[in-house]
Amino acid sequence: MTVKSYAGKLSLLALALPCLFSRSAQADTEIIIVSATEQRESWLASPASVELSTAPEQGILIDSAQLLNSISGVQADSRANFAQDTRISIRGFGSRSAFGIRGLYLQQDGIPLSTPDGQGQLSSVLLDNIARVEVLKGPLAALYGNASGGVISLYSHEPAQNALAVSVAGSEQHRQYQLHADWVNGDSSLSTTLKQFTTDGYRPHSAAKKQQAQLLYRTALAETVKLTARLDYARDPQLQDPLGLSVADWRQSPQQTDAAATLFDTEKHSRQRQLSVSLTDYHDAELWQLSSWRGDRNIGQRLAFTGSALSSAGGEVALQRSFSGISGSYRLAQGAHYQLRVGGSMVQSDDDRQGFVNDFGQRGELRRDQTDRADNTDMFARFNWQPATRWQLQGGWRYSELQLAVADRYINAGNPDDSGSKRFYNQALALGLSYRINDDVSGFISAGRGFESPTLAEIAYRSDGSGVNLALDASTNRQWEGGIKWQQSSASGNPFTGSVSLFTISTDNELLVDASTGGRTSYRNAAKTERFGTELQLNWQQNAYLRHQLNAHYLTAEFADAILDDKHLPGVANRQLHWQLQYRPWQTDTVLALHSQYRSKVYLDDANSDSAPAAVSFSVSARHSEQWQQLALDYWLALDNLTDKTYVGSVIVNQSNGRAIEPAPGRQFSAGISAGFSW
Repeated sequence: MTVKSYAGKLSLLALALPCLFSRSAQADTEIIIVSATEQRESWLASPASVELSTAPEQGILIDSAQLLNSISGVQADSRANFAQDTRISIRGFGSRSAFGIRGLYLQQDGIPLSTPDGQGQLSSVLLDNIARVEVLKGPLAALYGNASGGVISLYSHEPAQNALAVSVAGSEQHRQYQLHADWVNGDSSLSTTLKQFTTDGYRPHSAAKKQQAQLLYRTALAETVKLTARLDYARDPQLQDPLGLSVADWRQSPQQTDAAATLFDTEKHSRQRQLSVSLTDYHDAELWQLSSWRGDRNIGQRLAFTGSALSSAGGEVALQRSFSGISGSYRLAQGAHYQLRVGGSMVQSDDDRQGFVNDFGQRGELRRDQTDRADNTDMFARFNWQPATRWQLQGGWRYSELQLAVADRYINAGNPDDSGSKRFYNQALALGLSYRINDDVSGFISAGRGFESPTLAEIAYRSDGSGVNLALDASTNRQWEGGIKWQQSSASGNPFTGSVSLFTISTDNELLVDASTGGRTSYRNAAKTERFGTELQLNWQQNAYLRHQLNAHYLTAEFADAILDDKHLPGVANRQLHWQLQYRPWQTDTVLALHSQYRSKVYLDDANSDSAPAAVSFSVSARHSEQWQQLALDYWLALDNLTDKTYVGSVIVNQSNGRAIEPAPGRQFSAGISAGFSW
């Protein structure tokens, strides 16, 4: 597809969508999930497996794992390395990723954070402005299209009044400063946030500097259309990479840094800018929505090898990415007991990628020069039908067309032309049925078929020659899920909410590492993987003083490939448990909290040659608030890894040089204060 033809399609879609479609990804969430925050009736009636997490009320928000650890089925492993994003998997989806996020659909306020080929990251998100997180798991998540083994939806704060706030926080390593302002006038509001974070790092050669800004504007246009515009800016001028450790080195000295980090001066710097705009009907936001976004991301990174061979990709990466998209949907039909919605999207990204020799911290000769392009066109239909008072049926279909193309410009006798392209045509189907047992309890069952295409990085090389790996196919998955939800009314005085679910997942053509040499990694399709699991989520307000939150999951994830038969998927914990106890003494504005987390051992590679051991960790925190008329003060203290436990925070799966362990920090004390004035 040429740039001209793609631009033409976008223009036609932009003209047609207000008449034909509606609410893009955010509407997709409400149709599938019927948002858990909207009302108790909708959550209980929906056959989707969805869970909600609210943002922590205190702490230095530097890791998306802080938002996700309280959700069952989600494994969010903090790398304690600011040069690498949090490692996230949901029911095993995304576990193969050695860096970034794969296999999961990410969005903020309905705007995708994932690229068309299924890559994603949350390091550029200003986490302090996130009010809540909703995670959709199971078969109905497949209706979000490519690489949607799970859906993580972030929602920004909505201001209620004019306010100005400043906060300062720090620890032995970290320093954070933030300024926030809200302006509200009728149907219009404007929020502005500036944030700066610096750290010396947990290990030698792990210092970091991060700067973020966000502008969020909401208004009504002539009482006809509601407009939301968000401008995001994130700049990381320095992110030193201490690298992983071998198992032997980690056991010997967990907080050391591999010598290769200083030898090659491994580090990363980045900058991302994005403008997102959404339009909805003023009187009925469910009727239609049109969303568009555009942005760029620049990355420079030095890796722990020279990459000097002509056939190598180089040991220093320089990437310039531009991305844009448009999406929307329209409520085609609606009655007292049914709803039908149709929609579509067009998304593209272009990566100008260069690789240079890493001459021990200095940029050397060129070893890679190419443009990677991903174009994705989707269309979908979804329905919601209530055939009887206690029954609800939801389902849908999605068609996706993805083209991945590589245009190689670094061509010589030692490095043949690696150009090429491939198209993927896939469909997703899902259906869910729920039954309302009584006012407080419902049961549900769902089934679906999804898909995940290779990313541009995964098709780039072949193990048996030059050129794009055209032999790679998209993996397909079939999922079944059943469960029970309950939610005791808050009128009883002690709300009690929970869910239990059982699921099975069968995946064909799972992607595995085929070979990794000279900075070039090639992949192959494995025959099959099988997953079975159960999840538990409980929220209990025991009394006016005590609140419990418990989530746990058990997951068996194994290969069914002839070579790797009965081996466990690397990077996936078989068992995980998270418990949080909040205590509010004397019903005051002081809150004390105890957090504990258990994670079973995690294998490091497909062959299960070694593993990171199981671990239990604890943390405590305290927060106190004071209000003097229009002035509010908040103080907080936190002590992470209370017992100074030596454990593994994350693993780098299928690490060819053996540096697979990313150690968790030792005991960490932090404190902060914020002051806000509202009027």
